[in-house]
Amino acid sequence: MSYPDPLTDRLLTPENAALLIIDAQPTQVGSVVTIDPEKLVDNLTMLSRAAKLFGLPAIISRLNATGGGAAPTLGRITEVLPEVTEIERTSLNPWEDDCFLETVTAAGRRKLVFAGVWTEVSLSFAVLSAIQDGYEAYPVIDAVGGTSELAHAAALSRMSEAGANQTSCVQLICELQRDTGRTATIDEFLELLFEIKGPTPGAA
Repeated sequence: MSYPDPLTDRLLTPENAALLIIDAQPTQVGSVVTIDPEKLVDNLTMLSRAAKLFGLPAIISRLNATGGGAAPTLGRITEVLPEVTEIERTSLNPWEDDCFLETVTAAGRRKLVFAGVWTEVSLSFAVLSAIQDGYEAYPVIDAVGGTSELAHAAALSRMSEAGANQTSCVQLICELQRDTGRTATIDEFLELLFEIKGPTPGAA
């Protein structure tokens, strides 16, 4: 079977997408109420593993909220992506940080997958700015979190109205694999997929 050009494909491919993880720091993650923080960390870790598996450029940014230095990104993420240099910034909108924007530009991908916190602040600001600059933005709805249900919902709605394409961990990983005949990645793909789905209902 023939496939579309992976660089111009409408769907996400390992050749046209990049993963952006924003403010996955202990305090921010711990303040999330729209998803269980432990599940959020699980999903962020799985996205990191998927980026590693499929060769997506990964960009990790952390917020220096006090001026005294930014808390590090969660170790479970950086252990998967040890080669990625974390970008520290003071701007609540990552897109307004020169180093962050330069790194996105250097990645050369027009489809940007967004994960992290908070949905209503840094995550949505970056998504809206990326769309304004002509990128396609894909917030992963089960790998983001907000400080209230209302704030989270409003941010998701605002991003969607601006043109963001909501996706999920399962959809993203399946979209990147696309075909179980792609044997180079199939074993780890299935491992990731089963971990995300969790145990089969009724299984012992």
